[in-house]
Amino acid sequence: MKKLLIVIFIVTSAFAGWKGNMMPSFSDFDLNKDGQITKVEFDYAHQKRMQDRSEDGRMMRNAVNSPQFSDIDTDKNGFIGAEEFKIHQLSNRKGSRGMGYGKGIGR
Repeated sequence: MKKLLIVIFIVTSAFAGWKGNMMPSFSDFDLNKDGQITKVEFDYAHQKRMQDRSEDGRMMRNAVNSPQFSDIDTDKNGFIGAEEFKIHQLSNRKGSRGMGYGKGIGR
């Protein structure tokens, strides 16, 4: 039983904070937690995310195609609200298949 608890602890510790291929959440960009994302917050969080992924040895395919602030700020008020962010995330999920490893064989 003690060995099982140790294994469970090691596995959960190893994956704590691991996001894999998950999309970032609104709170990952809303750095001051005021309910909206400014361009400064967006640029900083985006740069930090890319840096973290690079340091983790993740492939950086399509990094140049990542959305810009203006792509998500659909009402052009200078802020990204939670609803705008959600709509953007949902639109990106519609085009994805599986775990994000490409189109697969024969597609």
